[in-house]
Amino acid sequence: MSITQTMYTDRIARLVQLSRERHVFSFTRFDWVDDISETDWWVSPELLTTYGTPYYEQATEAQRKLLSKWECINLFSLNVTGEQELIAGVAELLHTPMLKEANDYLHHFIDEENQHMWYFAKFCENYAGKIYGNKKIQLTELNLDPRLSVLVRFAQIFIFEEVGHYYNLKIALDDRVHPFIREINEAHRNDESRHITFGRILLARLADGIAEDYAPEVLQKVSNHLRKYVQVTIESLYNPTMYRDAGFASGIAVRSALLSHPVRQEFHARELLKKVLALLGDTNLIEKETSFEPDYQS
Repeated sequence: MSITQTMYTDRIARLVQLSRERHVFSFTRFDWVDDISETDWWVSPELLTTYGTPYYEQATEAQRKLLSKWECINLFSLNVTGEQELIAGVAELLHTPMLKEANDYLHHFIDEENQHMWYFAKFCENYAGKIYGNKKIQLTELNLDPRLSVLVRFAQIFIFEEVGHYYNLKIALDDRVHPFIREINEAHRNDESRHITFGRILLARLADGIAEDYAPEVLQKVSNHLRKYVQVTIESLYNPTMYRDAGFASGIAVRSALLSHPVRQEFHARELLKKVLALLGDTNLIEKETSFEPDYQS
């Protein structure tokens, strides 16, 4: 997979244009509702982490809806903490020679992510009274050159945004979900579609030729790191605290059982990660495999 310099600059110019034309000031765009009932769906039932397992089949609809509340809070919390990390990482790369053609777009990128972080945080505080924390994975131990460091950072951003985009799209289109939650997901989906497009063209451009430019052991180190990042991203969807908040006796036990369940692993491989792994494989950033089953740990 490769992209010419002309294609790269033309597409970035188009993204800048779209960002300007479609810019919405998120601090005033929403009419915040007073309350969202626990009898509403906050997440589509098919997107619950228990779906396809005995935990889902044995639950009442009321229990499923309560879990959907806390799964929604977990997803939105991941956006708060993930985008905080994302903004910091991208800000460090502004005005660097390697990204000079993308500099204008990166300013739009940071502006939009800052607004996303604000409304996801406000939602969690307004309707749950808290924001969940999550595990982070650092780059410091890799000791990569500038080109690979930029590639790995944006590969992580792409993974994070592609997984979130999957949920945004499904929930925004589901009329069973509370309309305000659908509105939040739709707003995020609109901006993130441009961010994902940018991630794809940037990775394709910067990764062109890395199989010839780097030793296999260096690329193996990158692949191992990104596999770990994918694993951490998936595991973050199974927050033990949200299970406890939803009434389960042991959140850790539920998390462990779900992460090892074949139905859940099939969902990760065939639905959630399909596009992610295809692009990372095509750009030689991760080893191509017929399946992806991380060694999940509780």
